[in-house]
Amino acid sequence: MKRKLVTILIGCMALGLFGCGSGLSDTTKRLTPQQSEDSEQNANHTGNEDQQAEVDTTEKKTEDGSAETSFGYRYRQFALNLLQQTYEDGKNEMISPLSVLAALTMTENGAKGDTLTQMEQVLSGGMPAEQQGKELSSCMKNLPDTENAHLNIANSIWLKDADTFHVEDDFLRKNTELFDAEIYQAPFDDSTLKDINTWVSNKTEKMIPEILDQIEYDSVMYLINAVAFDAKWQSPYEKEDVQDGTFTPENGGSQSVDMMYSTEGYYLEDDSTTGFIRPYEEGYSFVALLPKEGISMSDYISQMSAEKLVTVIANAGTDYEVDAAIPKFKSEYSVELNDTLKNMGMTDAFDPEKADFSGIGTSDRGNLYIDMVLHKTYIEVDEQGTKAGAATVVGIAEYASLETPVVKTVHLDRPFVYAIIDNETQMPIFLGVTETITQ
Repeated sequence: MKRKLVTILIGCMALGLFGCGSGLSDTTKRLTPQQSEDSEQNANHTGNEDQQAEVDTTEKKTEDGSAETSFGYRYRQFALNLLQQTYEDGKNEMISPLSVLAALTMTENGAKGDTLTQMEQVLSGGMPAEQQGKELSSCMKNLPDTENAHLNIANSIWLKDADTFHVEDDFLRKNTELFDAEIYQAPFDDSTLKDINTWVSNKTEKMIPEILDQIEYDSVMYLINAVAFDAKWQSPYEKEDVQDGTFTPENGGSQSVDMMYSTEGYYLEDDSTTGFIRPYEEGYSFVALLPKEGISMSDYISQMSAEKLVTVIANAGTDYEVDAAIPKFKSEYSVELNDTLKNMGMTDAFDPEKADFSGIGTSDRGNLYIDMVLHKTYIEVDEQGTKAGAATVVGIAEYASLETPVVKTVHLDRPFVYAIIDNETQMPIFLGVTETITQ
């Protein structure tokens, strides 16, 4: 019998700054843009402090019943659009929509004209860039980061040290204030390549050891986001909970796996899905979505939507005990998102002649445009919990109850969707598809 498995990781993340002793070469200089007056007044109001504005992630309805969508809804829709556009039948996949959105939002802060309009539509369903940037910033600063549920996010902007490249101070200041972006100026040679990869490796706690394999001759800027997640299960698996099992890929055959068994209290079901929720410590959960028998993975992915995802999680039932099983697995994934983002409607940003990034700056050698969006992820799920990391780089180039419970069984022994979610906002940080198991 053909089987299938899809996986989704959901949440938002925050990471410490890259400081002294981090191994940067002497040719790389750390820059500090001058803060605005508003930023100076709020300099101490970061993280999960009471003064920090909360993000409205709920979906509202207007009086006539039409949807008035919040940032949270738009974020989930972007996440699922990205998953649908990158999914390849039969292949494992995991993306971090948070990481991709953060890197592109920093870039969006320098876009103008039609380039900006297209980016606003793709990244946030038309929400103005200024509002979307503030919402995303607040989201990331409000997510839990504790000893047993460690969540880190870091951002950086790397500038080519060249007399022909001129960067707008306001662009750097805005990204520093909103996203704590670290600004580096470097010669964009082999030493810079090493420094960028070292920064990403450190910020992802070595889960993404390298993001670039070369620096192109016409590259003048890299905007980078890095995410690291490390959470312990609220109830770790005992030795006797891990047993030999079989995973059946959709294309046939079978794989011998270590299967982790447990009884869970949150059961998920709709017309195409069964699943369960397994909590981590302090603020996050793993959401498992198993397509019902007879539904292919490609069909399941194509019909997913923000509404369906929110509804199936919100309607989690507690009337059942769930006989649950998760295979131990690890996965690495890498994808270039140029064509994906073009297909989603962000075309001008990649066009050397049409792109308008005059808000970033200018080059004496020609127009600025995006020549690369590269995304890499890593996940490992075992008896103790989950580790996941992601990095995204945007390259800018110059152009020239007491009753006996009913037991529901959900064994992830065929392709499934998994998710790590922030319990309060239920917003996806990683989205993935597992079709085969690597242990």
